[in-house]
Amino acid sequence: MKTLAVFNIKGGVGKTATAINLAYLAAREQHSTLLWDLDPQGASSFTLRTRTRVRGGGRKVLQGKSSLDELIRGSDFDHLDVVPADLSNRKMEAALLGARRPERAFLEALAPAQVSTSRIGRP
Repeated sequence: MKTLAVFNIKGGVGKTATAINLAYLAAREQHSTLLWDLDPQGASSFTLRTRTRVRGGGRKVLQGKSSLDELIRGSDFDHLDVVPADLSNRKMEAALLGARRPERAFLEALAPAQVSTSRIGRP
């Protein structure tokens, strides 16, 4: 599994568009692809028509209280799945500030996610 992250502290620099396009291109090449929308505004989820929002989803996954697999939703594109945004993402940065190695929390959350087949047609 390869993991890519798009991050910039400044707004309006194309992070969402970049993430969506990278995910789509990988899926188009038939790579099983998971886009985790960590923006509380949910632009990636909206663009990929993934309406389901799970309250506290991302935060609970990083705290080890739920599994990322439970949050994965299919998109309209083969091989492209989405973890939709939720409002708890606004507080995620503050929650990670106290962690010694916050990047490890993301890697541990992604480890059990087995996206071997697309979940198109699932809620």
